[in-house]
Amino acid sequence: MFNPLEHLRKITDNFSDEIPNKVLHGRGNFKIRRNWWSGAITDIELALNRGEISTELVEETKEFVNHYTSEDFHNQPLTTREDIQRVTRLIDRILNRSTLDR
Repeated sequence: MFNPLEHLRKITDNFSDEIPNKVLHGRGNFKIRRNWWSGAITDIELALNRGEISTELVEETKEFVNHYTSEDFHNQPLTTREDIQRVTRLIDRILNRSTLDR
């Protein structure tokens, strides 16, 4: 069976937090790419639905998903450094690890 938390760990560890100087169109392992966000949100939602996220993080995680699936986020021209920092911090907490573990 598909393990959303394991997949979330892989895409978090194997994609860069860096923001390249130019807009990327479908290339590169960067968290700024919309496809990366789609995968991360899908994994997070699946883990939520399966009860795989700790109770103390459920509300924060739901709010995160609501924001990052909203029209406001989708209408934002580019992903920001703050967006990347926020998702990385939440994922690390969901996976119960510190940033030093990566």
